[in-house]
Amino acid sequence: MHLQKQTIKELLLKRDFEQIIFLCNKNVRAFKFLRSCLYDVDSRIYWPAIEAIAKLMQVWWQENKKEKVREFIRNLFWSMNDESGGIGWNAPQTVAEIIIHIPQLLEPYGSMMVAHAFEEPPLVKGGLWGIGRLGERIKDSVSFFQNEIFSQVLKINEPETLGLFAWAMGEVGFKPALPYLKKLLNYSEKVKIYVQGKFWERRIGEWAKRAVKKIEK
Repeated sequence: MHLQKQTIKELLLKRDFEQIIFLCNKNVRAFKFLRSCLYDVDSRIYWPAIEAIAKLMQVWWQENKKEKVREFIRNLFWSMNDESGGIGWNAPQTVAEIIIHIPQLLEPYGSMMVAHAFEEPPLVKGGLWGIGRLGERIKDSVSFFQNEIFSQVLKINEPETLGLFAWAMGEVGFKPALPYLKKLLNYSEKVKIYVQGKFWERRIGEWAKRAVKKIEK
C-alpha cells in the first residue's frame, strides 16, 4: 500500500481516528507520518495528532503491547531533553493525553511530565496544558513542583502562558495559585485553549475568573 503523509493529515482534519488507528496497525509508514504530525505548525493538525496517538496507545495497551507503549512514552521524554538535539514541542501534551486514555500510567509519567516541562521554557505551555488536561489527578505533582511552575510562568509572563496557567490551575483546583490568579482578573488579552476537540477563546481575566470560582467553590 502506497501511503502519503497527506492522507494522514486529511484524516486528522476530519478527526477520523478509527481509520488512522487502522492504518497505523497495518502500515509502519502511517505511524511514522502520524508521529511527524505532532510537530506540524498547523494547530488543526497537531492537536488531533495528539489525540490520535493517545487513542492508538490505548488500543496497543489493550492488545497487551504494553512495552511498545512505554517505549513510545520514553521517546517522548527523550525528545523533551536538551541532549536529544531538539525540543519535543508537543510531547507534554501527548504524554498527558495518553494518561487520560490509560490511567494506569499516571504514575510515574504524570509527575515526570511536569518535571520535564518546567525545566525547559519552550515546553512550559505544553506542560500547563498537560496539567489542565489531567486536572485533579495531577494535584500532588503540581503541589510538589509548584515553585518551578510559578517561577517559570512569572518569568515568561506572556498572554498564552498566563491564560493556560489560569485554566490549568482551575482544572486542578489548586488553592496556592489563588493569589496569582486574582492578579490576572483584569487582563484583557484573549487566549485560545484547545479543550477536548474544540478551541475556546476567552480573555485572560475570564479564564482566571472561572479558575478562581472553581477553586473557591
